[in-house]
Amino acid sequence: MSLFHISASRVRLFPVTILLFAMALPHVPARAQEPAQAVPHPPAASAATQETMARGEATGTLGRVVIGPDAKVVGRIIEVLVDQAGEPRAAVLDVGGFLGVGSRRVAVAWRALHFNPSPDGQGRIVLDMTANQIRATPEYKAADKPVTVAAPPQAGPAHP
Repeated sequence: MSLFHISASRVRLFPVTILLFAMALPHVPARAQEPAQAVPHPPAASAATQETMARGEATGTLGRVVIGPDAKVVGRIIEVLVDQAGEPRAAVLDVGGFLGVGSRRVAVAWRALHFNPSPDGQGRIVLDMTANQIRATPEYKAADKPVTVAAPPQAGPAHP
């Protein structure tokens, strides 16, 4: 007798056994699945608070004309440079030239600019530097590190 000898009666019972198994399978109780864990939703963002500024209390600076101490136009503010804390450190002015031809960009220290109010709410921006000081300032190039910034001379202590 070989190991693979199967009796004829067992061969006939095999399909019946499979059929009974298949019929009984749908009646086996399924294991209940655990409900999916609820994904926590972040709390809804609260509305931003609003502040009201009176007319003339604040104005934009980009594109504004800057005048010198002699009340002559020096140039226009085209960019504001801020430090890592977001505080303004310098303004880039487009100076000289006519209709953009022959003009150049210079950076001036923010402390050299004075914002004077006016009745129309726009105010004047006055630079504490002369035209000669501006002409002597190197041209501003955004890729330069560090940036050369023109500033008016500091009033030092009086020497005896």
